[in-house]
Amino acid sequence: MEKPTAFVKFLIRTITNFNKHDGMVMAGHLAFLGLLALFPFIIFLVSLAGTFGQSTAGIDALNVMFDHMPPDVVTVLRGPIEKMISTSSKGIMTFSIIGAIWVSSSAIDAARLAIVRAYSAVSRRPYLRRRAEGLILVIISASSIILGMTALVFGPVIWKTIIKYSPVEADWGFLWNLIRLSASFGLIFGALCLAYFILKPRRLLAPGPVAPGAVGAIVVWMVIANSFSIYLKYFGNYDVTYGSLAGAIIALVFFYFLSVGFIIGAEINAEIYHRRLEKMEKIQPSD
Repeated sequence: MEKPTAFVKFLIRTITNFNKHDGMVMAGHLAFLGLLALFPFIIFLVSLAGTFGQSTAGIDALNVMFDHMPPDVVTVLRGPIEKMISTSSKGIMTFSIIGAIWVSSSAIDAARLAIVRAYSAVSRRPYLRRRAEGLILVIISASSIILGMTALVFGPVIWKTIIKYSPVEADWGFLWNLIRLSASFGLIFGALCLAYFILKPRRLLAPGPVAPGAVGAIVVWMVIANSFSIYLKYFGNYDVTYGSLAGAIIALVFFYFLSVGFIIGAEINAEIYHRRLEKMEKIQPSD
């Protein structure tokens, strides 16, 4: 009976800290910059993929992203994104691509601020250093997506070869779907862990966790994705209230809820960190 009680207390403290650190306000800031950076990041992603001769990898990444979004949000975003891709110029060394990377790094800086506030840290790294780290993280993220999509292209070929020469009879379709689901979860989990690790405050007095917050954020996102679809189906009459802006409002609200999940994940990691500090203080001998 102690573990459930401790877990409930942990959740209460996490939500309390989320409100204490203005989590809803930070989620709005992060959602705006995230939606603002989405299109520039896609421009950079597609351009980078074309530069390395993997032009289809960027399109495949977008299709995977759409598969994990509520249908109403996909309806809003798919048309403008596909039009943007078809009309954007090729090549990576242009001012538009440099600007795309810069705008994308702004969203990363907003995510960093949310994580720093979760740890109750007030010191921030110099502006140029933050920007440099943001730019590097954007490039790493885009490159990782391209590599992941390229690997998925060869995945079915390798899988068919394994089935062909395997002496074991099994429900290979079920196993393949399980592997694909695990791979998708692993990619999202790894990306969140990387973000929480790179963007957390430096010079912490105890090891800062990353995995618990990543799991928590994914759970919140799964709940949000399903709940948001149901809400839009039965209660989301945005066209009555916002008229022609309904599509943009739907996308912004969806990104807002995603930002809430990301910040809650940061609060989970911060709460575990502060508990580790409390344990260290109890263990240390008094003078």
